[in-house]
Amino acid sequence: MKKTLILIALVLFVTNITIAQDDIKKDAVTAANDAATKAAKSISDTTTKPKAWTLKNNLTLNAEQSMYENWEQGGVGNLSFSAFFKGFYNYSKKKVSWDNSVELSYGKMRQDDNGKGIFDNGNKFRKNEDKIELNSIFGYKAFSNWNYSALVNFKSQFDNGYKNDTILVSSFLSPAYLITSLGLEYKPRPYLSVLISPLTGRTTFVLNEDLITPDNAFGIEPGRHSYFAFGSYIKIFFEKEVFKNVHVLSKLEFFNDYNKAPFFPHTDINFETFITMKVNKYLSAFFNIQMAYNKDFNSNLQFKERFGISIPLSF
Repeated sequence: MKKTLILIALVLFVTNITIAQDDIKKDAVTAANDAATKAAKSISDTTTKPKAWTLKNNLTLNAEQSMYENWEQGGVGNLSFSAFFKGFYNYSKKKVSWDNSVELSYGKMRQDDNGKGIFDNGNKFRKNEDKIELNSIFGYKAFSNWNYSALVNFKSQFDNGYKNDTILVSSFLSPAYLITSLGLEYKPRPYLSVLISPLTGRTTFVLNEDLITPDNAFGIEPGRHSYFAFGSYIKIFFEKEVFKNVHVLSKLEFFNDYNKAPFFPHTDINFETFITMKVNKYLSAFFNIQMAYNKDFNSNLQFKERFGISIPLSF
């Protein structure tokens, strides 16, 4: 009888353990399925929902050297290098957009003017590229492809600039331009925008007193370091890969001071295009052209053009 009771107890004990193990396995499987479902949903949400921020950085490095010695066709040796940085940090969600960009560039060149070699002390480096430009445009959807917009634009340069190697014409924050404007932005495509602002303030800064001369080169009177102008502003911006491995960034700007007349001779104009053509994984060719007209500086058209091979770095 005792043996029978012990056997029955043992069977019940084993049965309980088996049932408990089955429950544990069932709970574990259920928990794993729930976790997998949540993970799949999380991945699905991440891939289907567009990101609010779009970030893009590009650094372009360029260098060139040429040397001549007893060369029958003649020639002047030179060494040049430059760097261009362009960063775009754009936010878009529902009716709100906020586009930000940074453009920085700097370059130097040295030419063998005395025929004693590029690195002779009689030859010196000259600036051949220098730019600081910051842009920020906040937009709120008005109707169709139009946005209410507020813009802040800042332009200057890093280093001293000379005319004929002797006459100082610019230095850090001299001049510098700060534009703030309210208006409407037409943006039919992500890569194209037209900003129209009848309410624009532009402040010109010249912190270097040596550049504030009696001839009023930047519209600033002697004894002062800034000049504020109220007027209208138009900016057309285009940035896109137009063909495979061919990228274009172009902008056209107009500013008119309401206090100056007539309209056209006193409208400042700036046009700039930067084209990058990818040669292979490590090299690109670039072409940069810029034309500007600013009657406060002088009445002549300003022109700059550069072309070369570069090493592009994107991150």
